[in-house]
Amino acid sequence: CCSDCFVAMDGSRLPPWWLKAVASLGAAAALALLVRHLQQKQQQDEPQPRQQPEAPRQPPAEVRQAPVAQTARASGLSGIAAQKAAATGAGPGAPDFSLPLDQDIERRLREKYSPSYLDIENQGNSCGALKVAIVMVSEAFRGQTRINRQREVQALLRPDLDSGRLHALSLMLKTPEEHEKLMAAQQG
Repeated sequence: CCSDCFVAMDGSRLPPWWLKAVASLGAAAALALLVRHLQQKQQQDEPQPRQQPEAPRQPPAEVRQAPVAQTARASGLSGIAAQKAAATGAGPGAPDFSLPLDQDIERRLREKYSPSYLDIENQGNSCGALKVAIVMVSEAFRGQTRINRQREVQALLRPDLDSGRLHALSLMLKTPEEHEKLMAAQQG
């Protein structure tokens, strides 16, 4: 090591930072550092056994399929259409950049949630950036917390948010019972 190292009781040399660690961290932390230092030194001194690399295990064919390919087949796509959906990540719920954003959002929300009520409003008219407010009532939200509903819809619209196609999103997501209760409160 070096000439200014501290010599421990077992005769091993400790690095110069050892005394500073004891003074600033306290005995317990310094002891933990010492143990770690000695373990690392011991590992360096021991010869490492050579291990044969394991061959990667192949999962069964049905597991190896990409989830998008499975979804494309399940939705009735076959042949070239299924291959294109699997290759591009497109499939049910995937964004269609050839459609106007509000129509594309409506298509995806209807496919995934089959809402009994859906209202999509563009709130970004003044600044040019698309800000969308969505009010949706669906049985699919039954048993979910408010935050989980929002996370699920945000995940569906994540490609639009990431690409800058959608600037901001406001969500009101209700079950039919919650919607009826809200409407009754507004009436009375």
